[in-house]
Amino acid sequence: EIHVLYGPTEAAIICASHRLGDEAVSRQMVGRPLGNAALYVLEPGGSVAPAGMAGELCLGGRSVARGYLGRPSLTAERFVPDPFPAAPGARLYRTGDRVRRPASGELEFLGRTDRQVKIRGYRIEPGEIEAALRRAPGVGDCAVVAREDVPGDRRLVAYLVGEATAEALRDRLRQSLPEYMVPAAFVFLDALPLTPNGKLDRKALPAPDLASAEKYVAPRTPVEEGLAEIWAEVLGLERVGVEESFFELGGHSLLAATVVWGVRERFGVELPLRALFEGPTVAELARVVEEREPAALAGPVPELAPGTEASPHHLLSVLDDLSDEELDRLLGAQT
Repeated sequence: EIHVLYGPTEAAIICASHRLGDEAVSRQMVGRPLGNAALYVLEPGGSVAPAGMAGELCLGGRSVARGYLGRPSLTAERFVPDPFPAAPGARLYRTGDRVRRPASGELEFLGRTDRQVKIRGYRIEPGEIEAALRRAPGVGDCAVVAREDVPGDRRLVAYLVGEATAEALRDRLRQSLPEYMVPAAFVFLDALPLTPNGKLDRKALPAPDLASAEKYVAPRTPVEEGLAEIWAEVLGLERVGVEESFFELGGHSLLAATVVWGVRERFGVELPLRALFEGPTVAELARVVEEREPAALAGPVPELAPGTEASPHHLLSVLDDLSDEELDRLLGAQT
């Protein structure tokens, strides 16, 4: 038999165990508490998280240490009063591990609370995405990180070991996760890079190639060429093929608004924002643009300040300053 043993130094090294079986191969398990140990899944306010909901794992019982020698502030932060004390003055140790308690009762590890990232206003736990990927067929190992290869443009990238395909994984994740938690890129490796002590070496993870040469199809018409140039600038890529999906290349709703703006300026055509969602490739959007006559635009495009670089991020800041009426006019009232 193989048993997974869980526990930090602050709680006598081992305080929980899980007997590894076929059902646990795709999950990281904490398991059940050993004797004299207590495991609680707590929400940020300190209340117990409902069954199946994620929370921080806090350890109690006789195995919990007294604190850190000579570091009272860190001790106060990590060793907190036990709201369910078996003895007066008992404390809980906040592990910083994010877990959930499924119906089986054995705790499942989801990631670290200190790995939480914020992308386009959404707080995201990469460990939650990793847990979903590990349950997918054809995935042997994985890691999800937030990268900012283009300044100001942070994106989720999934690194995987296995035989699954990016398209299948993307479709599977959309069944259980919101769109903003679906990685912008999937990078397949023979093995995840590790540090000498066997932990993931995040610095050694390669940058994703969002503009894959295998999928590249060159523009065939002036409209496709113009749209490809707009997309390349907005997405921070050297080139974009006409059959590649805007969203699979890392696009999202804010960048989609910038594309609509670029189409308005370059072709004099008003497009609803939904046009890009319904036709997410250059070829599909080009057909929509070609079918529309240049419109008498309802008003001038707000000007950038003199000397301001017209990058996508500056355009987004201008969008943010528009009134609702101006946005409706710009986006065709279809947002």
